[in-house]
Amino acid sequence: MARLLIVEDNQELASLIVSTAQSRGHEARAVHTGEAALEALGPGTKWDAALVDLLLPDIRGSEVLGALRAHGVPSIAVSGVYKGDRFAQEAVQVHGARGFFEKPFELLVVMDALEQAGGVTPVPRAAPPVEESAQDALLDDADLIVLEELVPEEGEAAAPLQPVPESAPLPGLDGEEAALPLPFAHREKVWDAPAERAPAATARARKTLPEWSLAGELKDTSVPRLLNAYYESRHHGELKLKQGSVLKVVYFESGRIVYAASNLAQERFGRFCVRRGVLPEQRLVEVAAYAKEQNLRTGEAMLKLGVLDEARRKQLLEDQVRELLWTTFAWTEGQYGFSPMRPQRADLVKLSVFPGDLVLEGVERTETLVALRQRVAASRRLFPTADPPYGLHELKLQGPQALLLAYADGSKTVDDLLALTDLSERQALATLRALELLGVLEERPELPSRRHRITFGL
Repeated sequence: MARLLIVEDNQELASLIVSTAQSRGHEARAVHTGEAALEALGPGTKWDAALVDLLLPDIRGSEVLGALRAHGVPSIAVSGVYKGDRFAQEAVQVHGARGFFEKPFELLVVMDALEQAGGVTPVPRAAPPVEESAQDALLDDADLIVLEELVPEEGEAAAPLQPVPESAPLPGLDGEEAALPLPFAHREKVWDAPAERAPAATARARKTLPEWSLAGELKDTSVPRLLNAYYESRHHGELKLKQGSVLKVVYFESGRIVYAASNLAQERFGRFCVRRGVLPEQRLVEVAAYAKEQNLRTGEAMLKLGVLDEARRKQLLEDQVRELLWTTFAWTEGQYGFSPMRPQRADLVKLSVFPGDLVLEGVERTETLVALRQRVAASRRLFPTADPPYGLHELKLQGPQALLLAYADGSKTVDDLLALTDLSERQALATLRALELLGVLEERPELPSRRHRITFGL
């Protein structure tokens, strides 16, 4: 095990890096300023390696690299602003870093370099469960012995439009109850099994069920910013979102959303199709009966009955993922957590949803004009962030939206921007709000000199 210091001002990305380090068996701590990093090097502290973002809000990352070198702590430098061979060589040859990575980076590659710099290896972890077909059991008999007290009694199924009990398996998008990891409210019941249980059963359960890292509170961040962190690090794994009894899990591959699930009955695939007018309520009852009889997922049953074709099914699943996540954008209470696991079923329709467009569309569809006026006040000044998680070429901005972004150079208030754009007030505010959530724009508290201004072309 290694003690790792993560110096990164993007708090969501830092949280994800810490969680990844912990999943590899290390102890990790994140700080978000250069001064906090220097304080972490005080007497009585020892770090095996450190990761340092070169652009920090208070002091230069190079100063932190120098302090780390003086304390004998090997470091890896990262940056989304300073790019190219010149800065890589300067970080290594002048400031003593053992390696340099440009953002966006592949987090697992960076973690490998960080471990190598510190001369440490991660504590071995059990490999993720092998994907199995829809007909195969996802937990063996020993696991079921440990989990049996968590299974709801017959007849306790949640009523329509209500959360499924946390002890129940999380339903997949297709409406079938996919074997996703248990809510972390019950993880301790699985891992801390009674002593009289068979040791072999407990060991096998521990190996099968992945460990969640409860990373933080949603009041300190937002779901779009958590999506940004996965995309900027091109990471894979699970993001868990929990508010009260509502539980949602999002799966990522290389930073893109490939699957999602919710324990809300109304967010199951069949109910979603009814709302979309794909089939009437009575037809859904017939589809559900056929799916149960043939041991199929709801979407597969629709395919066999000719209700959908494969292309339409995939499109509906992508739309369902968007709606499932849009409902979390307004969450200001609850918790989020990370896990390195991937979807465990081979029969899932793997999607590829780009977080940038999901956020742009979601804010416009879900935010009311009143809420937008509160969040994007007329007196605020927005300007381009130095190292956004997304390239502008990646975002699907319409002409007036792109022009609005170009005007947002920090010299104008939101009121000024509304006077300049051809967009409606709601469209303009939704665009600005979404770009701020995406980390493309941020607030400028005071007007700086033109010498330091970053613009998008105007």
